Amino acid sequence: MRKQVVFFVLAGVLLATMFGLIQVASGQDSGQVVRPQAPSSETQDGNRREVLAPEGAAPAAPLIGFIDSPTASCYQPDPAQDVCLINWYYMSVDAAPNYMITMTAEINAFGQVARYHGFFQTSMYVPFQANGRGFQVPCGALGTGGDPKLGSAYAWTIRARDSASLTSANYGTIYCPAFTP
Repeated sequence: MRKQVVFFVLAGVLLATMFGLIQVASGQDSGQVVRPQAPSSETQDGNRREVLAPEGAAPAAPLIGFIDSPTASCYQPDPAQDVCLINWYYMSVDAAPNYMITMTAEINAFGQVARYHGFFQTSMYVPFQANGRGFQVPCGALGTGGDPKLGSAYAWTIRARDSASLTSANYGTIYCPAFTP
């Protein structure tokens, strides 16, 4: 009886190992590097936005839409402090018939500041209230960002990815009011 139990345990371990090796082998790629290509991009008022897709998978007309993120703003709630807040009125993107997986907001000097996840939805809309009061940054002294009448300038990027691995990005720069103690 004891020999049979040992035999079945060893057989189970051997089968599990075999299936594990098959899974690892089938998960290996061909060694080719897949570089995303931009099937569509546009520039407006110096701000660029683009849609990326894996090579060979780019449709003639991308299914993921451009990210709509109008009216990025930087405001100083207390003029006595060198603290400004960056926020967008809203951020929106759609990917019908695919599903939206993620949308991220990044202030390039600070890295990723927000990440939003979709759940079986073909579009994603993030209102300004979802970010609280906004993302805190230093306002900066007069001329810090290159404009003599304003404070610091911050580059920002919003990225979205759908269930077909298509990505979209929106880029911009925002100027904050100057901190004048």
